[in-house]
Amino acid sequence: MIVALLCGMKKQAFVLAVRTWEPGTVREVDLHLPDCDMTHWDRTLHLECKVGRMTYRDYTPSGWDAETRTCSLLIHTAHNGPGSRWARQLRAGDIISYRGPGSSHHVPAVGKELVFLGDETAIGHFLALRQLAGKDARITGAVALTEPHHRVEFNEYFPGWEVKTVRKDEAAGYAALGRWVEGLAVSDHPDAVFYLAGQHSAVSGLRKLLRQRGYAREQVRVQGFWG
Repeated sequence: MIVALLCGMKKQAFVLAVRTWEPGTVREVDLHLPDCDMTHWDRTLHLECKVGRMTYRDYTPSGWDAETRTCSLLIHTAHNGPGSRWARQLRAGDIISYRGPGSSHHVPAVGKELVFLGDETAIGHFLALRQLAGKDARITGAVALTEPHHRVEFNEYFPGWEVKTVRKDEAAGYAALGRWVEGLAVSDHPDAVFYLAGQHSAVSGLRKLLRQRGYAREQVRVQGFWG
């Protein structure tokens, strides 16, 4: 059964809390989804949130609790688009409309090293994968972040996680992540499965680079978000 059918369409969620990563371009939004059965969530999903009149944007729920029917969205708000403007004005007590959830098809590979590669837009997606993979999964990788303070917050927020932060020196983060990939030796990560998430052109470039480095097609899984 398609997971989206479990929660139906055009549901309401209640904003429980909002936290901001200074200087304010990343927001964590805690939601209560009273009509959503999360017990069947076995892959990364997305909520299609209404951010304006006839306008929707997809966000990956992470840190969900099936018993309380709560989850969090981690939203990058640096872009001056309808999704960013909507997320910047959210406050505790607000009610939002959403469709789904729908599947984004990423499932953590069992018994493999999971390597995450993305930027600020992908953090929530990676947190969902980590929750699905379980506490014993080996997770490495790199996340490109623009703000120096966000790199500090990331390392403090996820202590012990082997995903490194790199300086994002252009819009898509491809250059910084590409340099990180070029430093890998295939022989050191023979069973790795790479999860790429973020801007379509950036993750496509990373996929091509990984294939050129010798990784097999089935070792590279891509989720493009926008542009």
